[in-house]
Amino acid sequence: MNTTQTKDTKRTLLILLALFFGGAVPIQLITLSTGYAQLVMEKIKGPEMIMAAHQFAGGYIPFVYIPAILGLIVIAWYCKKHYPDIYRRIVVGFGIGALATVGLDFFRQMGVIYQWLPGDTPEMFGMIATGSKNFAWYYSVGFLIHLLNGANFGLFYAFVWGKRPSYKSAIGWAVAWLTVVEIGMMTLPPMEPMVRPFGINYAWPQLFLITLAAHIAFGIILGIGVQYFPKEKDRSWFGPFLLGKSKQV
Repeated sequence: MNTTQTKDTKRTLLILLALFFGGAVPIQLITLSTGYAQLVMEKIKGPEMIMAAHQFAGGYIPFVYIPAILGLIVIAWYCKKHYPDIYRRIVVGFGIGALATVGLDFFRQMGVIYQWLPGDTPEMFGMIATGSKNFAWYYSVGFLIHLLNGANFGLFYAFVWGKRPSYKSAIGWAVAWLTVVEIGMMTLPPMEPMVRPFGINYAWPQLFLITLAAHIAFGIILGIGVQYFPKEKDRSWFGPFLLGKSKQV
């Protein structure tokens, strides 16, 4: 294998690892934890569900979640010098995803205030992660996980779609991606077992509409940000990006 082939293989591996460490692993923390509680342990909601989910998260966080985040940081540090196009997508996707989460939170808080949502997301995430009853501790941890989730969704978008031909295209694809996320949220643990698909057994249609509005807002911010910050060299979707057919400097 020549030097070029070795470099291309390394590049492909780094992209796939970054997508796995910064996308799949962190995003699945809550889905897998609550899925274990609701589908395996049959604890559908309330404190029993939280504690059952914590049993799973107690192993997942130190042995899978944290190593994945650290792995992403190492990849970003390495790519800053050797593969700057990968580095840009990591930083821009992660950063804009976190920023877009703040926009999403405007609608999420409305849902909490008007009791259209069955609970406050950071509160639930934090209690699952820590198992603690100390509000300051579990809410801080929960909000960090919530923020990282948004960052991870942003990273996934930046890797798959990159810089689009126009802002209209970028916003359209980002909103489409977040609509997929919305459908997943409405049909997977923890939401679906608690309130049935799209909240039909809780606050229909308010629950669905407020979360849809939140994800659309997220998508708009994400699309604009990922369109604005990358370089012209980053105009490639996942296929050419993975295969190194986009410019790399």
